Amino acid sequence: MTSAIPKKPDDATWTDEQWKAIWATGQDILVSAAAGSGKTAVLINRMIEKVISSDHPIDVDQLLVVTFTNASAAEMRHRMADALEKEIKKDPSSKHLHRQLSLINKAQISTLHSFCLNIVRQYAYLLNIDPGFRIADETEAALLKDDILAQVLEAAYDGEYAERVYRLVDSFTSDRDDQAIEVLISKLYEMSRVNPEPSKWLLALPEQYAIADDAVVDDLPFIPYVKKAILHDIDGAIHIAQEIRQLALLPDGPYAYGETAEKDLVLLQEARALVSERSWREAHTFFQKAKLDRAKAQKKGSCDEELLEMAKAKRKQVKEMFEKPVEKYFQRSPERLLDEIRFMKPMIATLVELALQFSEMYGAAKSSKGLVDFSDLEHYALAILTEDVDGEMVPSSVALDYRAHFKEVLIDEYQDVNFLQETILQLIKTGEASNGNMFMVGDVKQAIYRFRLAEPTLFLHKYLAFNEGENSGLRIDLNANFRSRPQVLQGTNYVFKQIMGEEVGEVVYDEAAALKPQAPYDEKEMPIELAILYTEENEDESGSQASEEEELKKSQQEARFMIKEIRRMMDSGMTVMDPWTKKERPIEYRDFVILMRSMTWSADLVDEFKAAEIPLYAEISKGYFEALEVMIMLNTLKTIDNPYQDIPFVSVLRAPFVGLTENELAKIRLAQPKASFYEALKQFVRSEGAGLNATTASKLQRFLLQLEDWRDLARRGSLADLIWRVYMDTNYYEMVGAMSNGKQRQANLRALHDRAIAYEKTSFRGLFRFLRFVERMRLRGNDLGTAKAISEKENVVRLMTIHSSKGLEFPFVFVAGLGREFNKMDFHLPYLFDQEFGLAVKMIDPEKRIQYTSLPFLAMVEKKTLEMKSEEMRILYVAMTRAKEKLFLLGTIKDWEKAKKQWTDSAQLPDGEMLPDYLRAKAKSYLDWIGPAFARHPHFKGEEVGTEQSQWKLNVLHVNDLYETEVEKVEEEKESLPEAEVNPAMVAEIERRFDEPYAYERAIAKRSKTSVSELKRLQQLQSQEEPELFTSSTPNQQRVAQRPAFLQQQSLTAAETGTAIHTVMQHIPKEGLHSEETVRRFVDSLVERQLLTEEEAKAVKPNKIIDFFKSETGIRFMNAQELHREMPFTLSLADNEGDTQVVQGVIDCLLKDATGKWILLDYKTDRLLPHMQTIEGLRTEMVKRYEVQLSLYKKAIEEILKIEIAEKVIYAFNANHSIQL
Repeated sequence: MTSAIPKKPDDATWTDEQWKAIWATGQDILVSAAAGSGKTAVLINRMIEKVISSDHPIDVDQLLVVTFTNASAAEMRHRMADALEKEIKKDPSSKHLHRQLSLINKAQISTLHSFCLNIVRQYAYLLNIDPGFRIADETEAALLKDDILAQVLEAAYDGEYAERVYRLVDSFTSDRDDQAIEVLISKLYEMSRVNPEPSKWLLALPEQYAIADDAVVDDLPFIPYVKKAILHDIDGAIHIAQEIRQLALLPDGPYAYGETAEKDLVLLQEARALVSERSWREAHTFFQKAKLDRAKAQKKGSCDEELLEMAKAKRKQVKEMFEKPVEKYFQRSPERLLDEIRFMKPMIATLVELALQFSEMYGAAKSSKGLVDFSDLEHYALAILTEDVDGEMVPSSVALDYRAHFKEVLIDEYQDVNFLQETILQLIKTGEASNGNMFMVGDVKQAIYRFRLAEPTLFLHKYLAFNEGENSGLRIDLNANFRSRPQVLQGTNYVFKQIMGEEVGEVVYDEAAALKPQAPYDEKEMPIELAILYTEENEDESGSQASEEEELKKSQQEARFMIKEIRRMMDSGMTVMDPWTKKERPIEYRDFVILMRSMTWSADLVDEFKAAEIPLYAEISKGYFEALEVMIMLNTLKTIDNPYQDIPFVSVLRAPFVGLTENELAKIRLAQPKASFYEALKQFVRSEGAGLNATTASKLQRFLLQLEDWRDLARRGSLADLIWRVYMDTNYYEMVGAMSNGKQRQANLRALHDRAIAYEKTSFRGLFRFLRFVERMRLRGNDLGTAKAISEKENVVRLMTIHSSKGLEFPFVFVAGLGREFNKMDFHLPYLFDQEFGLAVKMIDPEKRIQYTSLPFLAMVEKKTLEMKSEEMRILYVAMTRAKEKLFLLGTIKDWEKAKKQWTDSAQLPDGEMLPDYLRAKAKSYLDWIGPAFARHPHFKGEEVGTEQSQWKLNVLHVNDLYETEVEKVEEEKESLPEAEVNPAMVAEIERRFDEPYAYERAIAKRSKTSVSELKRLQQLQSQEEPELFTSSTPNQQRVAQRPAFLQQQSLTAAETGTAIHTVMQHIPKEGLHSEETVRRFVDSLVERQLLTEEEAKAVKPNKIIDFFKSETGIRFMNAQELHREMPFTLSLADNEGDTQVVQGVIDCLLKDATGKWILLDYKTDRLLPHMQTIEGLRTEMVKRYEVQLSLYKKAIEEILKIEIAEKVIYAFNANHSIQL
């Protein structure tokens, strides 16, 4: 029960809820602190009041304060010290206050890892571990894990259960290496470590696949998630059927479709009741038999044609949504679904065995080296704080001592705690929720770290359970916002009241969650601006800028919009309050931030802003290893380690500090064609550099001597010293500083040096192992990100991820990329993890070498999809609440009119009601939430605002508008240029030089890079023209004027149809599609993923695809041991004149058939001419057209992959026939 709270003074600036949060005691307290509500100030002042209280003061070291970053802990400690010094000035004679100041450095204000480290250091003797242990560096831990994983698999291949292990590995890896299974074991291990008992959690995984003989599908624990997903589809179909019924009731409406909709609704409601209330078997029987009737025919001219087309389109949606569960869940019988689960148990058990072996061996390896990682700290602390009594985990005497010592346990960012951390905190705190001493601060709406295995359900459970009653904890809601203008907050509330709920979002955005404006702002009009950029031309618009539109990527389009807005605002004379001086000043670039879900667009945005001369800084988490200066230095280190590696060695010779030209490299190679380049160079230098000038020859001599010095230093000195020595000996550090973006380049080189210093603090040594570690990081996509090269106060626009922005605030915020689809890459893996349900894998048949979705995997996908979308919704909340002055929401779509119609249709429910669950659950992007929510707003409809407080501005732009703005700017600048005087003599000289024939005309006509198709065309002309294998026509010689857009027909060309077929074959399931209906569904899915257009989809004939899989070639495709599709390649070839040309191409399909032969397969969709109607005629024409092309493909594969191609096969779709070349 909460003790009495002192009366708030009249002059106090705290809100009532803040005051309550500072003073309430007597029970566990959960403070739900919305964005900008001053939670840190509340937490720190609560700590201060506990220490300086006149009634019951405590020592500062009797508080346990847990944060999630060292920076937060340092800030709290600093502010606590400042508060104590102020109190001492008021009462200099207070011994208690002086004592607190002396104790401040002993106070337990730290991250949870630091607290656990203190426990383990103090009580290491209880665990029989070396008290002198050290924390493993990430680099060291990664290298050690790699070594142990390799040892585990090597032992397993020779062990007692080798056959089971081989089957497991074959199911999850390619034939090339074990990386996929290593990643799977590592992920499973990491998932287990956030549990208090990792081994127990792992051992429980196979038991989830132990299905009793008399079990039914309804007994499976995950079935509610499957049923929920089915209900989303049915609810969506019901909603659309109701819309059809409303269309039919309109004047001149399609009344026949109204009758169809009535029948559909009866069947849909029956389906809903079955799924909700009856058994899986009954639902299976129903969906196997139930069919929606054909739509009743509407007489031509009997209704409005536009309404009729709308009704037809919506009826198609209803049919697809009703049939989706049949295709996804009810194709297989309940008995087969259960048998598949049973079948997977041995494989899961084998995987768990490997994970347990890895855990044991990894632990032993760390122990032998005196290492612990952060996870170990938590588990060691838990072991010290608990003891086993009759199989139950109870607090140890150490835990009881801590309970007696700490008067209060305070946790910041509680929404980011995991199960293991919660267990540790519960062991330290006293009492139950109703009389405990734990104070938790956080905001579940900002829980965005589930990918780091945080568990927001812990916060949610307390959020729902705590109230003012006697038998629970106390919940306090802080929703007064001291950061943002009312327009930002009201707009955020308007959106989230409609989209965030228990189903998607995991918490209801009610009045308690809504943000209340509290910051003092003037009355400026600062509405939230929703900017929609669209790319599709309307019929009445000119196509004059089409080429520019095609060239602009979405990232560039959005960048140009932001550039325009930033310029407009910078020129407007606006002012903001400076956060450091607390005075009004004109706005600057540093007041703007661009927030994005990921940094994949960063390079394009940086380029666009650079071109616009606006400074933009992006703290990029990728691209470090691709930075030119880093690549050159890594190649230098590889050369020092082993100069017999030709590619790194030649890279160093081409680097600026050696600087050989291509011709000079060629001379060295020609001198020793078969030796390594290192030996060739040494021999060349010994022969006094024949063919090179004296300066270059001398430079190479010095380089070889320098290389030997570096190699000697690598053997006897430190790695970090070696790297810095290379920088100094070559002056490369200064060189890159003089290049464009030099400051960033130097920061990248310093980061490599710092990484080497960190590496040498580990138990690993040596240049070779360092390079091996870097290469593994690169191959696994664990990029380091470019080094930070600016300070907080630099006057630049910042580009950062939404995650990076959490806890920060900015005057003007652009949230960009809102039209991009959510990332679902995890769902493409053959396995998924979950704390509740453990591990789900796809059904894998090793005999047939096929895999398909099992029921547990489907259920896990539905569960994880809802969790992912809930997290994405919270990420959007974080983004929208960063803005102080003005918020821009920006997204690019293809068709504005289509999107507008969809949003309007989705917003038909009365104002104030949350959007339907099914609609929020099926969203593919942030715009799918924001659009329907905003579509209800008066400003979307161009109406005056009534009772709704939020203010919005809709800005819809075609991307051509952005381009035209730049053109207009150039034209304006041209008008201001002075007229130049004409010099006739100079004009004549210029004309003479242009007209003079160029001596090397043939050489410039040769392309340095060409395609296989162009090469094939040129070779086919050899019999008619002078043979010029790599000499192709220049654009000026060959180009035929293209028809204007308004004269072009809308039907697809033969080439476009061929591209559509190739796209289908690139993505089609390996097991094939064998019915017209499944082919159509698959092609529709490609349209949804924007891999095909509607027109391209119509060009794909299902029977052609079905015929392919019936053919001998199709059967070989399905049974292939390995299948590689759309393989790009680059091959260097020499022509008769000695010039080299790079040939590029893309191979349709390379497969290894069941007998182990490699087959090169190429798809063709050529129109069948009269002479091609016979098999012999077809073969003759195909050989004539494509022999050159496939021979080049064969040469490329055999040279690059070092394999032998047994057969070259063309499959002609229009003839349904295979031709072997």
